[in-house]
Amino acid sequence: MSQVEAGNSAWGEPFSGAREVEMKRMLFLFFWVFLLFGFQSETALGAENTKLGIVDIEKFQDESKAFQKIREELKAKFDLLQKELDKKKDELLEIEAELKKQSMMLSLDAKEDKRRELERKRRHYKYLAEDSTEEMKQAQLDARKELAQELEKVVNMIGKQEGFTLIIEKRTVGLVYFDKAIDITDRVIKAYDKLAK
Repeated sequence: MSQVEAGNSAWGEPFSGAREVEMKRMLFLFFWVFLLFGFQSETALGAENTKLGIVDIEKFQDESKAFQKIREELKAKFDLLQKELDKKKDELLEIEAELKKQSMMLSLDAKEDKRRELERKRRHYKYLAEDSTEEMKQAQLDARKELAQELEKVVNMIGKQEGFTLIIEKRTVGLVYFDKAIDITDRVIKAYDKLAK
């Protein structure tokens, strides 16, 4: 291979089709980065009008009277379902104890009847436990969904009325520090409780 051919192949390789596409992508990327930083410097000049707010959901859940009422209603429903399950479980344990105690005195047919009754009660208990669990999950899901919608309305209302640019939750990924002056949780609690009455 001559030096001219070697030189051509060395120069030709960097400008192959794949490299050309990659160069275009890099130029395109630099163009967008340049535009982005250009707009950010312009927005930074108008940043004095930016108003930020933070909402602490845990504090909201602990201090909102309306939320506490929802929590108590769910707990009452759960307690009622649990009471019914406990009653069925006690019946099951009673039948098991009766079967063990009387197993020596019962005939084979009577033992078989008791075992069938016990198995039927176990299946019924298992069904009730699964149904109750599903019912509670659904009740919690519905309550969360309704709460999220109502809370979003309240936060949007406060944001619009008070001219906020951005309101985020305290535990948002990436939020490391904020000044307590932008915490609007108390206002959200007050507005939510008023709305829920």
